[in-house]
Amino acid sequence: MNLQSLALALLLIVAPAHSALLDDVKARVSVKDTLRGEFRQEKRIANLAKPLLASGQFVYLKQQGLLWQIEKPYASDSIITADTLIQSVNGKIIVRVDAKSQPAYSAVSRIFMALVAGDWAALEADFVITGYVDAQRWQLTLKPKAGLFASFAKTLTLTGASALQQIDIAEKNGDSTHYTLSQVRPAGALSAAEENQFLRQ
Repeated sequence: MNLQSLALALLLIVAPAHSALLDDVKARVSVKDTLRGEFRQEKRIANLAKPLLASGQFVYLKQQGLLWQIEKPYASDSIITADTLIQSVNGKIIVRVDAKSQPAYSAVSRIFMALVAGDWAALEADFVITGYVDAQRWQLTLKPKAGLFASFAKTLTLTGASALQQIDIAEKNGDSTHYTLSQVRPAGALSAAEENQFLRQ
């Protein structure tokens, strides 16, 4: 998974985020300590005619991290926490990144986890947020203030209703990544395979 690509009253004009706007979004979103759902990723690269597609499932546990399982076009499992990224294929670990040895990872993981969890306070620390809420949905546009994301990303746009549904990342080089999240619900009981993945930390 590409960490770079790898994420909120009735306001019909774009205005700087303030407590009222984020309070409206929080009122719409039922944030849980555990979530699971499906995702579809569409990566558009400026010099390629067709997008790169991937899809799969995710499980978020507030105390343990995020399990991001790509099923198509190939199988790959990633465990993302504040301290570590572990990526495995067919049960074999192929990538392990620790925040202590690669401090930039800590910033990426923190933002990615905040996006999935709807941690707006954490996102405000790294982004200037504008947006609106109407009767059907809400949308927030995040512009990086500084740091790693500001070096490559122009904006992150989040769209949702009772849950986060879309994440759009526009990069400065013309590339873009679109995530669609669906069937988002409380995680419930983990399967044996999911438990084993979280035990890899």
